Amino acid sequence: MRFKFTLFLLALNIITFGLILSLNKKTEQANSQSGGLSAMIGREVIEADRIELNGKGLDTPRILEHDGSSWKITAPMQWSANYFAINRMLNQLQFLEEEASFSVAEIKQTGQTLADYGLDEPQLHLTISHQDESIELSVGTATEIGNKFYLLGPSKKDIFVVNSQVIESLLVDLGDLRNREIFNIPVFEIDALSLQIRAPEAVGNADFRVRVARTNNGWIFEAPLTAEADAAQVANTINTLTAAKVVEFKEQEASDPILQGLENPTMRVTLHGNKRQQTLLIGNKVPTTKDEENSTYFARIEDNPTVFTVAADPFDKLREAQEALRERSFMSFDPTALTSIDISEGDLQIRLQKLETGSWQVIESTAETDIQPRHADPEIITKLIDDLKNLRASSFAVDSPTPTDLDRLGFNTPRRSIKLTLGDEQTTLRLAHPVNENEKLYARSDKAEYIYTVDRRSTLDTIPLNAAYYRKRILETLPEAAKIKSIQLEKLSTGEIIFSHTLKDEDLIWLKALSDTAEAEQQAILTLLDAIRQFKVKTYLVDEYQDPYSLDSETTRPWLYRLSAEILLPGDETDRSDTRSYVFTKRFSGTVQVGASSLHNVIFEIPQITLDALYTLTDDMQPPPEASNQPILQQAPITPVPDPISSVDTTTAP
Repeated sequence: MRFKFTLFLLALNIITFGLILSLNKKTEQANSQSGGLSAMIGREVIEADRIELNGKGLDTPRILEHDGSSWKITAPMQWSANYFAINRMLNQLQFLEEEASFSVAEIKQTGQTLADYGLDEPQLHLTISHQDESIELSVGTATEIGNKFYLLGPSKKDIFVVNSQVIESLLVDLGDLRNREIFNIPVFEIDALSLQIRAPEAVGNADFRVRVARTNNGWIFEAPLTAEADAAQVANTINTLTAAKVVEFKEQEASDPILQGLENPTMRVTLHGNKRQQTLLIGNKVPTTKDEENSTYFARIEDNPTVFTVAADPFDKLREAQEALRERSFMSFDPTALTSIDISEGDLQIRLQKLETGSWQVIESTAETDIQPRHADPEIITKLIDDLKNLRASSFAVDSPTPTDLDRLGFNTPRRSIKLTLGDEQTTLRLAHPVNENEKLYARSDKAEYIYTVDRRSTLDTIPLNAAYYRKRILETLPEAAKIKSIQLEKLSTGEIIFSHTLKDEDLIWLKALSDTAEAEQQAILTLLDAIRQFKVKTYLVDEYQDPYSLDSETTRPWLYRLSAEILLPGDETDRSDTRSYVFTKRFSGTVQVGASSLHNVIFEIPQITLDALYTLTDDMQPPPEASNQPILQQAPITPVPDPISSVDTTTAP
């Protein structure tokens, strides 16, 4: 009895749900009929996963299919659809509104047929499907007034007058319906780039392969060698490839794979993503006329018969990918961990050593001289470290050098050996060139086997084998409490005092003491006062004071000027007086003048600011009168030179 009651309740529930479903369908039908055309097809358009288009208005039937994430054209070709064109089409259909409507039965009563509205053989027949369900729409001719179109509804019982925009979105040109993007893997997902380039017949049958892959630290080459790749260049190349567009689609009927070179492509470009990849096949160049500047290649996606053309330039550059994408910076080290830099060539060695205070000293040693430590210039050391770290290859000479290669390129007797000590680790860079090579310079680090080509002049200039270059450019700095009591500039050849000024007790500052001096002279003297307080040199020349200064074994230059100053240094009870004196040659050029200090036993070039100040005070060249608006004196006329007497006999022969 209980079992029969249960069956009764189950049957009652089924009947109830059936009635509810039936009522819902009737409600939907009523809503569709009351809501107009958009209500009839709106849900089907939203849920559509397939759209078929055919009719007299199209050259060939079209089929669009949705794969869950995007729309694709599956006929008359296989290609991804243009998102914007499809979106416009669906929006027009979803919100389609009729201007007017009437039933098929009504037109029959007036003696008309579907042919009168172009609906017997429609311009466009549209089938919208979702799984096993579908609806059909037919578009007929245009109305005589208003540029509208007749549309046969999904029930085939009603004719609607609709705006022409929806028809235009459905009749879009096939070229505009196709997406012109080639690769659809997002840039952030790409973790490898592979190239397979067909070798020229003269080289052989083996294809050249390149593969770069992403790592936690950047990008590396996995083929044809293992090396670090330039992350910026790889990213730029991938961005260029993903941004590449189809130039022109080729009709399949007119495609000749042999002529287009796609049966045996010249290049295969593969982008690898997350468990997927896309490969682009590059064929022959498209024949061009003289007027066509931009060349293109035939191409197609692997496993897709659709042929199209692409711009040649991005893919021509890929032929140099092994070198173009390779990392050119090969000196990788932590500058803060450096404790010493040893630069050597033969017996000459310079050591730059970091002290516990953080400053550096330079030590020069040769087979003939003793070790001579001096303070190093912090700016020069910083520049050297930056230049070493940023040293870049201009090209890649040899990837797997043999002992013969090392000897041939001069690495057995290198021009520079630079050893970097970083705590317990060391890195050595060697720069070399063959004996008779005057242009190229090769570099090799002990951290890799490769030999690089670097710019010869700039690299050797960056790492001079000259201890004086690394010395601190500040020769002397007076104590902050020191006071310059007097300053004088003397011309040594004549004993002439060019200027002499003393700071009086009432003059607390030199600017007041020089108030009666001409402005240009005043600024020059103030510059020299600053130079005495902190004397800087441009370049050290000789670590020994000489009088006169020897340019070479045969040429000398006398010291022409002496700049001297009386210095008051603070003491316990009274100030202690001292003197600073510097001598200078004449100016050799607009940027070169030599100076010396007997106190520091050194000869040097002076910086431009000191040179200009001395020139202002010592220049005895008189300006022309017109420079000061003075009248120009008239010169006495020059007597013309008489005509020469001819030595040719002008008498007539008898």
